[in-house]
Parts: sequence; structure tokens; C-alpha cells
Amino acid sequence: MKQVKLLCVVLVGILFSACASAPKVEKAYCSDGRELPAWTVKGGMAFPGDIGKVFYGAGMSSNIANPALLRESADNRAINELAKQFEVYTASLMNDYMASTSAADKQSEEQHVETVKKTVVKQTLNGVMIVDRCQERVSGMYYSLARMDMDKFKEAIAKKAELSDKMKEYVRANANRMLEKLEREEEKH
Repeated sequence: MKQVKLLCVVLVGILFSACASAPKVEKAYCSDGRELPAWTVKGGMAFPGDIGKVFYGAGMSSNIANPALLRESADNRAINELAKQFEVYTASLMNDYMASTSAADKQSEEQHVETVKKTVVKQTLNGVMIVDRCQERVSGMYYSLARMDMDKFKEAIAKKAELSDKMKEYVRANANRMLEKLEREEEKH
């Protein structure tokens, strides 16, 4: 019985020491006092219930002394991330060199790796809004969240199409009026 009690005491001791040695995870906070939102880490994936209805893009920026430029940089990166979900062109080049030489008891190894990437996004988006911003208190990292609601996007496209139809009608009407005016002027001569 003494052995069982001793074993229990040892196990409890091990359990408490394991808990005590577990590293504490510090929560990060925005400068406005709220906890750092999940989207700052997960990006657009932070809103699984909105899939297909809303598109999100998260952008971040740091180490810029000018507050306006810091904010604008994060905003533009968020919009760019959103645009990448629709169309992106990417090209990459990687050079990888390795060599190993050995002579008798001596060995020499070399390695050189280079990579170059180019990503181009060309997209016109309607109805995109920055819906959240957060500057992390300690690091100063600035985060922006862009949102594009599919219903608002469709409305904007429809309005744009209506506008172009109205514009076509306006041009036709003015062209006819100008042609009539030209004919009247020709009749005078």
C-alpha cells in the first residue's frame, strides 16, 4: 500500500512539474485594447461561414515610420490578396548548384541556391471595402482586412453594365443630332 501511495505522489509531482514547465503563450493585443483578431494570422480563411458569399484579403505592413503610409500599405496589400483569389500570374526561377569533391582524406562541399519570383495581379474589383484594421501593440505590425460581398459586387457590375448601355444610347442620340446638324449646314451651301 505504501508503494501505491508513493507512486501516486510521484505521478502527481511529475504532472505538476510538467504543467509548470509548459511555456506560457502570451496573447497579442491591438493598440485599441482588443485581442488580435484571428484573421491577422489566418487571413481570409478566418471566416469559413462566408465561403462563396464574401471574399476576404488580409494585408500587413511594418517598419514604416509614417503612420499614413503604414496604413495605406497594409490596406493595399489586403486588396491585392483579395484580387489574387480571382486571377494571378506567377513566374519563378530557381538556380540550384551543389558540388562535392573529395581527395584522399579531405572533402570539400559547395552549395549555392538562388530563387527569383514575380507575381502579377491585374484585376478591377468593385465593392471592396477595408472592414477592419489593427496595429499590434508590441511589434507595431499593422493589419488590414479587405472584404468584397458577392451580392454588392454583382450590383456594381450590373450598374456598370446599365451605365454603359445608357452611355451607348447617349452617344447614338448625339451622333444622330450632329449628323442632322451637318446635313442642315450642307443644305445651306
